[in-house]
Amino acid sequence: MRGRAPRTRWRIWNSLDVALARGFDALGGEQAETVATYWARTDLVIDTGDVQGVRDEQALRFNLFHLFQSANRDSYGGIAAKGLTGEGYEGHVFWDSETFVLPVYAFIAPELMKPSLVWRHHTLDRARMHAREMNHAYGALYPWRTIAGDECSTHYPSGSAQYHINAAVAFALRLYVDASGDRAFLHEAGAEILFETARIWLQVGHFSARRNGAFCIHDVTGPDEYTALIDNNYYTNRMAQEHLRYAAAVARELAAQEPAVYAALSRKIALSESEIADWSRAAEAAYLPYDDRLQIVAQDDTFLDKPMWNFAGTPPEKYPLLMHHHPLTLYRYQVCKQADALLALVLAGDNLDRAARRRCFDYYEAITVHDSTLSASTFAILAADVGYADKAQRYFHETLRVDLDDLHKNTSHGVHMAAMAGSWLALSWGFGGLRVNAGKIGFDPILPGGWRGYRFGIVWQGRRIGVAVDAQAAQYTLFDGAPLEIAHAGERFWLNASAPSLRPLGDHLAVPAKSKFPGTFEALIFDLDGVLADTAHLHHAAWKRLALELGLPWDDGIGERLKGVDRAASLEIVLGAAANKYTKTQKQELADRKNGYYRAAIETISSQDLLPGALAALQAARAAGLKIALASASRSASELVERIGVAEYFDHVVDSATIAQAKPDPEIFLRAAAALGVNPAACLGIEDARAGVTAIKSAGMAALGIGDAQVLCEADAVLSDLIQFDLKNFVAQPQLQDPNRLEPANENDTHARDKSKTVVATPL
Repeated sequence: MRGRAPRTRWRIWNSLDVALARGFDALGGEQAETVATYWARTDLVIDTGDVQGVRDEQALRFNLFHLFQSANRDSYGGIAAKGLTGEGYEGHVFWDSETFVLPVYAFIAPELMKPSLVWRHHTLDRARMHAREMNHAYGALYPWRTIAGDECSTHYPSGSAQYHINAAVAFALRLYVDASGDRAFLHEAGAEILFETARIWLQVGHFSARRNGAFCIHDVTGPDEYTALIDNNYYTNRMAQEHLRYAAAVARELAAQEPAVYAALSRKIALSESEIADWSRAAEAAYLPYDDRLQIVAQDDTFLDKPMWNFAGTPPEKYPLLMHHHPLTLYRYQVCKQADALLALVLAGDNLDRAARRRCFDYYEAITVHDSTLSASTFAILAADVGYADKAQRYFHETLRVDLDDLHKNTSHGVHMAAMAGSWLALSWGFGGLRVNAGKIGFDPILPGGWRGYRFGIVWQGRRIGVAVDAQAAQYTLFDGAPLEIAHAGERFWLNASAPSLRPLGDHLAVPAKSKFPGTFEALIFDLDGVLADTAHLHHAAWKRLALELGLPWDDGIGERLKGVDRAASLEIVLGAAANKYTKTQKQELADRKNGYYRAAIETISSQDLLPGALAALQAARAAGLKIALASASRSASELVERIGVAEYFDHVVDSATIAQAKPDPEIFLRAAAALGVNPAACLGIEDARAGVTAIKSAGMAALGIGDAQVLCEADAVLSDLIQFDLKNFVAQPQLQDPNRLEPANENDTHARDKSKTVVATPL
């Protein structure tokens, strides 16, 4: 550091000399022009028709201003976690600079992104030294926490073990090149960064014979700092896979386009063709942990084997957890400090379809405590992607106002640059559906509830593009430059400066159904409220009463969103934007108050509340020898089936009091299947709520929806009510008994299926 002091002083004095020579008026005019250009590029509007939109837009502009002023412009440093606002983290730069902050520059001001990447090239020798400190014979490993290129982290399990920093730098470099078209920088400096950092993966991973040659990476830590030193962290493996693929592709490009440059670089770092081939081989063989039972990606090899953290038993004053629990305690449980596997689905999620991404969101949301400000923006983006617009909006507001409202009670240490950047990413990547695929941009926008429209601008390959979304369509405008090929909801088209292009909004809930009817099912698993009994209105009445007492808005749309949702999640929906005003203790008191209203109401329930068709469906299933279970979010489920007179038909009842995770987690349906002794694949789940249908599908079961086909679009078929339910249309006849006999059906019965029958349901 002492050797750099004279250079630093020289740079300061030189900058002052230049400024004095130019004068205040010239500098002021240049500043005004630069800021005006920045705001013109952002082209930001949020229209809610009331003051909320003004507040949201103002907050987003506040965040973008901090990004603008904190950008490194001289290539002598990175973007500190606190920007220019405070001494938190001692001015250190972390991986979130490349993952959250630089991507905003890539789409608004690529010229502000480049200096940070040049700085990474300037510190590449120190990254090489750090790799040697970590016993790597060659290559470069960027430090997790640094100012001048040296590792400053003192806790290696949650610091230096985060090797994914290398993939973050590669991700940002690739995004910069795609956005700016600056392939000269890629060839002159970027390639060296890519190649040297890619080399580390082959030294921390290996081709495992026990996993049929899969490329595995051991003893690393992912973004979730409540889990450390694990094998095959999904985020790390997936990002390493993309890093290796890109490095190999750039090597081939450089060899073809700049053979002299490629030869010189290969000599400088002793790079061989066989090593590049190993990168490609490792990328194609990358092990990405996946749980077949839950049908979700696994955060790592052992994460899903661990017990759940006792969330219900953790009082509000014990958060954030790292301030009250030893790291080893946290490492032993399923609890996430922040988005981990889900961040991979945002940055590199094109290897999974939307239904799979939704299942992953459902599972990991339930166990993430968001003790890091990095978390909310990732959840906002993915929630929008998988069709949870309400949740996307809630997480958007969390990252939007994290500093303005001091949500984490530490803004006095400095603002949270990555969270501020995340607010723009939540708007553009989340609501706007902005993605880059093979160097081309695409959009898949949604309109958040309560918004009349929104607008944002980007710069892509030197062209300024405007994106405006309202309830009817998305409008894309190319303000300058040559025609550009973009995509909207998967449809590619050419955008011309001569005229804007209008496209209808896509359907983020359209998930292809896989089950066909009639199927070979052994059991039916029913939801209660809205399927068998008319008790949902009692819940809604209780929630409505609570909302009105609190002075909160209420409409039928809110009531619809409460279907199949547990008490805690329902309260969040009812509170809406006001949720942040209540502590966890206060929220529990509100939930208990609502439950008191509901308990008083169910005293009047009787067989008269059994829905039409419900008794006939249960009788048909029982007569056919099928096993029957109830899976209800109501803690009063057993009492209710007694009151409506159908308890005798159920072999087992599972309610929310006996499970750790509520719908849309599949636990309640998996427990029901286990209690019946039936494979989940041999069960047909029957639900009236979207969250319940998601839980059924995540459990690996077929789903029959009861209600609105548009709302229940993930179900394999939908009936308007159980009056339309005919068992023969859903359960293959060889599975059925003669209704007049009670013994099991003969396994040798070759009774032919009546192919003239048609399913009286809406196929999806």
